Amino acid sequence: MNKKRRKLIRIIGATAGVAMIPCVASCQQGYELFSWEGYALGTDTEIQLYAMNKSRADDVVARVNELIAKLENIFSLYDPTSEITRLNKTGKLENASQEMIDLLHISKSFWESTNGAFDITVQPLWEHYDRFRNDRDQTAFDRDLVNVIPLIGSDKIIIDEHHVSFARDGMAISFNGIAQGYITDKACALLKENGFIHTLIDVGEYRSGGPQWGGDPWRIGLLDPFDQVSIADIVELGTGGLATSGGYGTVFADDGSKHHLFNPVTGLSANQYASVTVIANDATTADALSTAFSNMTEDAIQAFVKDHGNLDVRLTHYDGAVSHVMS
Repeated sequence: MNKKRRKLIRIIGATAGVAMIPCVASCQQGYELFSWEGYALGTDTEIQLYAMNKSRADDVVARVNELIAKLENIFSLYDPTSEITRLNKTGKLENASQEMIDLLHISKSFWESTNGAFDITVQPLWEHYDRFRNDRDQTAFDRDLVNVIPLIGSDKIIIDEHHVSFARDGMAISFNGIAQGYITDKACALLKENGFIHTLIDVGEYRSGGPQWGGDPWRIGLLDPFDQVSIADIVELGTGGLATSGGYGTVFADDGSKHHLFNPVTGLSANQYASVTVIANDATTADALSTAFSNMTEDAIQAFVKDHGNLDVRLTHYDGAVSHVMS
């Protein structure tokens, strides 16, 4: 997974480093804020947590990193031995891990609930766009795109217990729109199992297990999609997940009109919004819906939020205007 880092900084930040470092003086009852920074899933990662001492913090962060490495070995498109790579290469996967089966079912559920706006079978579109990167032969692009569209559709993924296969030759999947959220949630769950509630995890998407010690929310700076340097807004996160999607992550044309956020129905890049940020109960939902909403009209997003609730959506339009859809 080689997503570009999509958020600029956390306003309540941490000292850089690869080891757990206490960020502030002792807090109430001896709790301190510790931070670990590293690299995983193709992006900078960070874990912030309140703990009584550095030894406990070091121990649990080591476990989280082991978990992330395990899941990356399942979902990474850049690992030739990963389960997703083997599935895409042969069109089938025997003895799939429980995590692979779980995420496939979750992904298909989002495909259904968004009427196809979220779809993990878009990997052939990525390959098609990459072949025509900066190629101005629009006629050839359109001609070949016609052959790619029939390969798209999560209904063509066949799951039988721990066996996975594709209904058509040439299909391939990508979890780039959901795996980082899923892994973030798994990391958060591991922290909770070990007694760490006041945590903020950034593994490409954000997940808070609970507010900061003392009750203050975590404050997160959102990247400005127009310059990708400035902070466009600051949002507060108590407990839940946050994700942002924007076409600026990977572009296939100099003018930015062709990028990695694909509309699975048309095969074209989604260009309704400059960026979409979603706050939800968990990072998996926020990740998947920030991708799906990039393909949906504001009216359709409002209808979805009304039906599903517990969502806060921030839409940045190409004219710079920002609109909010909340349950």
